[in-house]
Amino acid sequence: MGTIALILATSAGIAVRVALWWQNRSFWRDELALVQSLDDYSARRLLGPLSDAQAAPPGWLLAIRAATKVFGDSERAYRMLPLLAGCLTLVLLALLAVRLTRSHWAATVPVVMFATVSELVFYSAQTKPYTTDTLLVTALLLVAVVHIQTGKAETGKRHTGKGDLVWYACLAVFPWFSHGAMLSIPLLACWVAVVHWRRRQRSLAQLSVRLAFPAASVLAAALWSRHLTNQVPDFATYWDRFLGPETPSDWWHWTTFAFQHLAHHELGARLWWAGLALAVAGAVAAFQRSKATAPLLVLPTITAYVAGLLGVYPFGHRLISFCVPGLVICVGVLVDETAARVGRNAFARAAAGVLTAALILTTVWTTPTRLHHDLTYLYGGDDYRSALTFVASKWNDSDLLLVGNGDRAAVRVYGPRLGLPAHRTWRAIPTTDKTPRHNCPLPTTIAHAPKIWLITGDVVTIYTGTTSRTALAAPLLQQFHVAYAHDKGRVTVQTLIPGAAPKSWETRCLTYKPVGPPGTP
Repeated sequence: MGTIALILATSAGIAVRVALWWQNRSFWRDELALVQSLDDYSARRLLGPLSDAQAAPPGWLLAIRAATKVFGDSERAYRMLPLLAGCLTLVLLALLAVRLTRSHWAATVPVVMFATVSELVFYSAQTKPYTTDTLLVTALLLVAVVHIQTGKAETGKRHTGKGDLVWYACLAVFPWFSHGAMLSIPLLACWVAVVHWRRRQRSLAQLSVRLAFPAASVLAAALWSRHLTNQVPDFATYWDRFLGPETPSDWWHWTTFAFQHLAHHELGARLWWAGLALAVAGAVAAFQRSKATAPLLVLPTITAYVAGLLGVYPFGHRLISFCVPGLVICVGVLVDETAARVGRNAFARAAAGVLTAALILTTVWTTPTRLHHDLTYLYGGDDYRSALTFVASKWNDSDLLLVGNGDRAAVRVYGPRLGLPAHRTWRAIPTTDKTPRHNCPLPTTIAHAPKIWLITGDVVTIYTGTTSRTALAAPLLQQFHVAYAHDKGRVTVQTLIPGAAPKSWETRCLTYKPVGPPGTP
């Protein structure tokens, strides 16, 4: 029955991810910022700075480009590799859980937890690299555990075989496809080396030789990532809350905030302290069971926390989703250890395991209702595709399309797909002088347009304290009035035609420029 439960939990997690992918949602603003570069840049240019403050591992970018060359540039094609990564993570997680627990009932717990976390499900159907992070870190954990467990019988002997080749190949290749793997590898590799050295399977000289090339690969990937990130001026500003405390005295406050966020968003715990307590208790249980494999489960989290503390890599949001596989496995080990302590009676152990699992899941399991709510209202609600499709269906050659500066990626991605002319698409940029005034200056192209289509998402504000739709339309109302307005899933469509609005008021002006291709300042 435990095996059946494990298979069902894994299958259900895969089904949820495939179902979300099959919905074929519009690219949302975070995806659009990355897709615009994938659409337009050559393979060589993808290895350099990306447009609009985006960053992703070079191997992952080239893999997505290869997939779209084969399957096309639709939303589903762009999301195919993230979907496969999300589904394969569940399979590897189940295999890892079976390796580290005695009962398949206990192994089911981490799979159920991982399968239903809203953030993890969402990014399995988005053109972002976070599911690749979870996949490759889970693969590293599985290979390391197998490598340690199979080598245990050879303590004191020279350790040979395919395990070495697979392990060191993963260490060398994965950093180029995943930032999470790049961060996790140094401590994971060092720990496996310590285990081999303590078992006298490898001398320090032998370990140094074998780790030399992976170490060089990780260092090169890290330096390249750092180089690209330093060219993104908005990176540190956007992630400021997760890049360590401002002063040493803020350490406790920042640490509490960061781990609360991890427990709530990445682990899906309704009670953040309970989620963390379960993970810590599970890590202690895992350490009591096996001092060789237990540290592997928490090393990714330790690495990410230290990197965040030092201000090197943000410890928050989807960027640390790679910490989740090891932490949920700890919870599975806790269930298994609790059942094992009941006694030798098989029925009693099974009952204790099921009861413990049920109690834990009431705290950390993301229910279908909560998952549906989160995916509907909290993640990726922008629907630029519907809004721009509507505009394209009503388009005349003399029309002009105007968007907020934060919406420019949507026009760059969907404009060519829908046949909207690039030379008739403009963007509005906030000015340094925010003093309200009458009669804002307009470029001739905009002032003489017979019809202007305004597209803006209020989530991306133009001026703080004012909805984007208002800030975008207000400077035009001296010469135009709104003839049509409608919301298309967090994205507003407005049509303006000549003729001043009945009422005018002072407003903050805007600067106008053509949308331009990706990379335009």
